[in-house]
Amino acid sequence: MRLNVNPTRMELLALKDRLSLARRGHKLLKDKLEGLLKNFLDLSNQFIRRREEFDYKFSEIIKRYYTLTASYTPEELELILSGGDFKINLSQKELSIMNVRFPVFLSEFQGTPYSYPFTFLNSDFDLLYYDVRESLLELIELSSIQQELFLIALEISKVRRRVNALEYIMIPNLEETVKYIADKLEELERENIARLLKVKDIISGKG
Repeated sequence: MRLNVNPTRMELLALKDRLSLARRGHKLLKDKLEGLLKNFLDLSNQFIRRREEFDYKFSEIIKRYYTLTASYTPEELELILSGGDFKINLSQKELSIMNVRFPVFLSEFQGTPYSYPFTFLNSDFDLLYYDVRESLLELIELSSIQQELFLIALEISKVRRRVNALEYIMIPNLEETVKYIADKLEELERENIARLLKVKDIISGKG
């Protein structure tokens, strides 16, 4: 759609500058979009792989838990699983990749999960607690990756809208308007030349 502007040389120069700027911006945004898409695909593949590994490991932990606790009474299990001063302190720092800012979750363990006498259970319980703790770390890392993927996806959507607006609306409108003004100025130039020739002929005839 042609812009509603006056067909003057100054307007033509200004529109050509806008068109050049729009084309440069379009190229930069397309390059950014390609980079974001590549980063998103690489990260999503990593997330899928690590999530599958986590799901498998955690399901094995659950199986081990039920196997280890099958012979204990509810009172004994309560003693085993309660009373520890173990806790996780979570914090975050912010990183930026391709102008996408996202949080990275950090964790710090304090205390001990072991609230039972070491002679009360066999060492398999200690190993189970250790694997649960490692799984929590993995879960926190997966949460960071998932949040990064979400924010990258939002940025991809935003950049794609801007690319499409430039590619299908702004640049075609500017191109059409520039051509219209150039054609209009050329037509006016031909009319001026024709008038000058006519005046010249009139003057020559009078002479």
